[in-house]
Amino acid sequence: MKLKIIIACIVSVLFLNNSYGQDSAQDVLEKIQKKFNSINDLTANLTQSVNGNVNLKGMVYYKKENNLRFEFKNILLISDGETYWSYNQKDNKVVISDYENEGNKILSIRQIIYEYPEDCEMTTYELNNQTVLELIPKDDTFQFKSIKLFISKDYLINEAIIDDPAAGEVEIKISEYKLNNNLPEALFIFTPPEGSEIIDLR
Repeated sequence: MKLKIIIACIVSVLFLNNSYGQDSAQDVLEKIQKKFNSINDLTANLTQSVNGNVNLKGMVYYKKENNLRFEFKNILLISDGETYWSYNQKDNKVVISDYENEGNKILSIRQIIYEYPEDCEMTTYELNNQTVLELIPKDDTFQFKSIKLFISKDYLINEAIIDDPAAGEVEIKISEYKLNNNLPEALFIFTPPEGSEIIDLR
């Protein structure tokens, strides 16, 4: 599974949250969008496991409209909505590209919560005293078979399980959400370190 596909799943987890109760899937979606509109920025911890083995652990930052920052060990992904930077600290290499590049648009939170659901069948059910929202693609456009989202008691997603044919079972855990703390714009701009290899694809 490509890193961007994994990140897209993580981003979807961050914003599929609200009070679900006995609502229909469409009701849930509308509440998701309403919640998203109320969030100006957020910070959260995340851990990702593939087939039971942890392979990503770090932080995610978001600020409207498409400002994103993912911090993992040796990997930094940043977008200010216009430019996308991918920095590999171990190799000291930076790849720069336009945010509107189709490969980068997968990081768009707005696209994930307003466009992706149109291409998925959505259902809700109870499992182990938790409400689960499941998304199943209507065709083979997406690189996953399903995503199961587990809702915490405070109406935030605390876990997601992604069934991916190539990678296997991908589990994402999100914790310690901090909402609307006025994150600085500078957090979403990246200056390549002196001496780094720069690959500019713009």
